[in-house]
Amino acid sequence: MRVKSIAYGSAVVIAGFLGGMAGSWLWHPEAPEASIVEPGLGQVVGTFGVGGVLTANGKLWQYRPDKKDWMTLDESFALEGQGTNAVPLPIPVSEIKFMETFGFLVSQKDECWLYDIDEHRWTSIGAPPR
Repeated sequence: MRVKSIAYGSAVVIAGFLGGMAGSWLWHPEAPEASIVEPGLGQVVGTFGVGGVLTANGKLWQYRPDKKDWMTLDESFALEGQGTNAVPLPIPVSEIKFMETFGFLVSQKDECWLYDIDEHRWTSIGAPPR
């Protein structure tokens, strides 16, 4: 009986730890404890790529280690010789469910949006078949 109790207790602790870690890896815009406030940037509500953040005011920011500074995503692309116009976003920030990269997002209604870097515009690509 004692072995079962120890095994059960260990399983609960491990499950709790893994659940907590998984929760910290997911984007939860409604979770205030996951929010970060940077001076001049606004509240961070999501991340994309390495060093990219989406703020509550709908701006996309990229941290540039080479410049040791934050700049808008469009400014960052301009440094690479690529013109973009990723902002404004096609839907309000409050309606974004997921945003894995700056150019792909999913709405709360599961509508997918893709940024066409050649056309400099967002296009609704619908939702995958059910």
